[in-house]
Amino acid sequence: MIVVAFSCSHSNNTDAIRILFIGNSYTYFNSSPELLKALIQEKHPEKVVETKLISDGGMTLAHHWKDNRALEAIQSGKWDYVVLQEQSKLGMAVMIDKDIFFGQTNKFFEYARKFDAEVKKAGSKTVFMMTWSVKDRPNEQAILSHAYASIAKELDAIVAPVGLVWDNVRSNPNINLYANDGNHPSTAGSYLIASTLYGTLLGENPIGLSGTLTGHRLSNSGEPSSNQEQLVDLNTEDAQLIQNASWKVVNAMQKADDYLNFEKPDPTYTIPVLAKGEKIELANITGRWFGTSTYGSDYLGQIMKIENMDGKPKVSLSFYSPHAQDCMNITDAVIEENELILTQYDSLRNLNSTIRISLNKGEMNGILESTGVLKMYKHLNFSKESMQNEIDLSAVNVLMQSFESNTLKESYVKAAIKHYEQYSQLIGENYKPEEFYLNAEGYNLLREDKVNDALGIFELAMIYYPQSVNTYDSYAEALIMTGRKNEALAIYEKAYELAKKTGYKNINYIKANLNKLRNNMAVDINRELPPPPPQ
Repeated sequence: MIVVAFSCSHSNNTDAIRILFIGNSYTYFNSSPELLKALIQEKHPEKVVETKLISDGGMTLAHHWKDNRALEAIQSGKWDYVVLQEQSKLGMAVMIDKDIFFGQTNKFFEYARKFDAEVKKAGSKTVFMMTWSVKDRPNEQAILSHAYASIAKELDAIVAPVGLVWDNVRSNPNINLYANDGNHPSTAGSYLIASTLYGTLLGENPIGLSGTLTGHRLSNSGEPSSNQEQLVDLNTEDAQLIQNASWKVVNAMQKADDYLNFEKPDPTYTIPVLAKGEKIELANITGRWFGTSTYGSDYLGQIMKIENMDGKPKVSLSFYSPHAQDCMNITDAVIEENELILTQYDSLRNLNSTIRISLNKGEMNGILESTGVLKMYKHLNFSKESMQNEIDLSAVNVLMQSFESNTLKESYVKAAIKHYEQYSQLIGENYKPEEFYLNAEGYNLLREDKVNDALGIFELAMIYYPQSVNTYDSYAEALIMTGRKNEALAIYEKAYELAKKTGYKNINYIKANLNKLRNNMAVDINRELPPPPPQ
């Protein structure tokens, strides 16, 4: 029998309710803590409701524990409830080629126990927010349900059954619970989160509450915006459908002690195994090898160079995208009978990996296995042919060397335009980098305090996408970070005129920043970025 401790608030409405959320983009997207706060205050206007979110994109409970912000907040002792939301793949995902699966629950359970002990020590109650499976894998909800139910049973903790409610609503064609990526919640999905938490924590049916809610928009780190705004706007029919589904599950859990008894599901993946190959002689494998892999979705292919250094293999490995050559750090290379074994460090992803490669009839096939929170397996295939997937990797390599050289001689923008023109000629069609890529790369550079490099990326985006308000906005923000406010003002003026012409949905944001610059006021450039994919 599983025992889930529900706490129903039936005391005086002037009582306060204080809720601490510890999670990631699943929680901060659409500011679900603020939605819950709005629902409670609508039904109980005299009740003081305080919420706080500690989060960041892709954060696991293990990351939160080591980060220490969450622990300090818990130990303050001011919270009635602490809502724990584990990373979407339960903190230990397995990635095989391009597919991500659920791995073990060891880390989830380990840090759930640690947090729960601190929560109880502080006089608060632990709430596990059961997450939902991704859009194209509804069957994986069984894995999430079993994991959250198991740890709740062990710790005698509260479960907010968001994933179970989600499972009941997702089949309704009139309500899309997912954002465009098929992982994160849409505004309707975030409303479902808030509605389920409302029923769980207050023990009350949320039916009849408004589907239009306002609040402070939360950043990826959980910081609230200075002003309130509309966060969700559902019609009455959709709001009531979600409310009814939420209460049906929550009420059933309250009435049946065994409601959350789930059998442990079988793993949904098989670990790849390297096929046994021929005995490898160093003399037979020296030279350049060209190939393709599933290591990164944007890669055109890879080149592996093997040299004979005093009878031992020296290996270099580079992956090529249309934008860059990513050189891996091969720290060790050994031949063991029928395998070439490489130890790789990928500084771009801060990832250590082992690559095992076999030789069969003039071709080399490998499996890359990473270590860390994300257990990753990737297939790599090599041959002596430079043409891979209808593109000449030798020619791509020459282009990348030229791009790097030209960037040192002239501005990044000029070098980049020339590079993409040459790349277009190579592939036989016009190519330009996607706006999303340029924007994301620019903000990655800003996070690394490489503001001048980010300016080049954003300037290139404006040239390629002159009708996109977002490109002007990003470039202006980078200018502000360098103190070039007059230039930023000119860019925002162009952005505002373009926003009026195109009907840009966030025109009020552009107008507000424009007015701030005109009045020499500080501009908030720490906007919420699109959430990362589940790790």
